[in-house]
Amino acid sequence: MDNNEEVLMLVFKNLHIGFSKIKHKKESLLFSSDELLFNPGEFVAVIGPNGSGKTTLFNTILGEQEPLSGAISIDRQNWKDLSRMDKAKHLSFVPSKFGGVEHLTVYNLVAMGRAPYTNMLNKLTEKDQAVVKKVLNQLGLSDFTNKNTVTLSDGERQIAMIGKALAQEAKIMILDEPTAFLDYNNRRKVLQLLKDIAVKNNQLIFISSHDLELCFEYCSRVIAIDAESQMLLDFKTPFNKEEIVKKVFK
Repeated sequence: MDNNEEVLMLVFKNLHIGFSKIKHKKESLLFSSDELLFNPGEFVAVIGPNGSGKTTLFNTILGEQEPLSGAISIDRQNWKDLSRMDKAKHLSFVPSKFGGVEHLTVYNLVAMGRAPYTNMLNKLTEKDQAVVKKVLNQLGLSDFTNKNTVTLSDGERQIAMIGKALAQEAKIMILDEPTAFLDYNNRRKVLQLLKDIAVKNNQLIFISSHDLELCFEYCSRVIAIDAESQMLLDFKTPFNKEEIVKKVFK
């Protein structure tokens, strides 16, 4: 990274996350945090019991719902003040289920990541095409360029979805349970890939996962949702696995 380049920092400031009175009969707090700061190159796992609010946290970061109070800032800008297009240039998202992009070639799927930069006709420029080619090479997908996504294995399809997010060139990538439908070997392959991307691309990457052992092995940081205290707990390597499990999964 250029020494003069501003370092990205994602900040949670006095954040309270839950459900508002607008959608529910009464306000319902899931959890809160005082201040959390995240830097480029971190690979962060979000863990917690089922129903603790992992998806709600991601939806709040993505701007799909408002926090009950507090603020999220990125590059010293309040997240809610950014336009949808600006948000897409800062943050990419890989859902847990593959849907809505069936019957595309791998090339066209990855190229969808360039949408925030293309014109109304979604025509790719030479730069866009170069980015897509670079991503395909980086992920070992060059031989899959013209393959239909429905013909891919679960592991290959997940890597192609990561390729779409990479082509977006966002500073932050969020993946909702990226290993949920993969066998053990492919789970390790995907997590190693994400770890490498975080370091080599200097990207901040978040995943949610129930696979604690692999999170402890591959991630540099764990954010745990403690449903009992309704707090976000912050753990960095080296992890005390027993302590984390005891605090979060009582």
